[in-house]
Amino acid sequence: MSPSSTPFQTRVAIVLVNWNGWRECIECIDSVLAQAHLNFHLFIVDNDSQDQSIERITAWCLAPEADPKWRRLRGVERHTDRTARNPISHRVIDRPDHPLPPRTDGCMVTLIRSGGNLGFAGGCNVGITAAGLDEFTYFWFLNPDTVVQYQALVELIAHAERQPGMGIVGSTLLFYDRPDIVFALAGGRLNRLNGTGTQIGETSSSSEVPVDGSAVERELAWVCGASMLVSAAFVREIGLMQEDYFLYYEEADWAMRGLESFRLGFAPKSVVFHKSGANSSKIMPLFTAGFYYRSRLRFVSRFLPDRLAAAKRQLFLEMLRHLARGRWASARLVGLTLLWTPPT
Repeated sequence: MSPSSTPFQTRVAIVLVNWNGWRECIECIDSVLAQAHLNFHLFIVDNDSQDQSIERITAWCLAPEADPKWRRLRGVERHTDRTARNPISHRVIDRPDHPLPPRTDGCMVTLIRSGGNLGFAGGCNVGITAAGLDEFTYFWFLNPDTVVQYQALVELIAHAERQPGMGIVGSTLLFYDRPDIVFALAGGRLNRLNGTGTQIGETSSSSEVPVDGSAVERELAWVCGASMLVSAAFVREIGLMQEDYFLYYEEADWAMRGLESFRLGFAPKSVVFHKSGANSSKIMPLFTAGFYYRSRLRFVSRFLPDRLAAAKRQLFLEMLRHLARGRWASARLVGLTLLWTPPT
């Protein structure tokens, strides 16, 4: 199936999980609303932000306006360029415990108060629950600090429907501030010896992105949550994301759980620009690092239990590197992680 023949009746739930990042989230929304594939509903799950994110996003929906600080990126169209200040139909609700009834009044945006900071996986699961598995064929999970090209969703759907058994499909992720440099091609590869991972294509030139993504797909161990199209069939069979990771490795866990039944895909022409940590840069790096180290051990203990000792040896080497560079707090954090036992 070619992108031009993508069935626009395919219904997609787009899920953004926001935490204290309303500025980035609004720019993302503006590009999402200008997508070529418009048969979607946008669910914005707010993880108990303390920066008035709900109020700021709601105010923007009532009077959409572009920020002059936004970069003009190749292939990106904006809702504000097309419709000026026309209001965007939206609703604000508290976290639902069941799928919401389909909208027939033209509402395209639902803002959800999650009731707490549930982490990335928890926020995504709230979006899945609100959307339900019967109304939508796909879920497109986006980081709120991304901006998407006009054809990004069309290309994802076309690739997912071109090959049977495709459960999760990723995009070409480029750095927002350096659009000539790759953040990741779909996702990452896994070192099964110690549980570490690397982003495929990271820091390479965007001109080197392969037209045929099959080589990338052979390396894929997970699809990056910055842009991740997941079929409802995958969620129905594999279940929701594991929330005990909170941050990091939740996408790898999801992919590993689905390996026997589903494939991972890469849609090279689906291009998404990633600000790479616009939200996480506002909190202490040690806070996120703590989740990263523990999530790695949690993942290894679940899927590579015979490599747990090797994973801890790798962490010990990382602690020594921190010490050698005088990063005492980071070294202490890794040391505490080494004393932690992942729950079974």
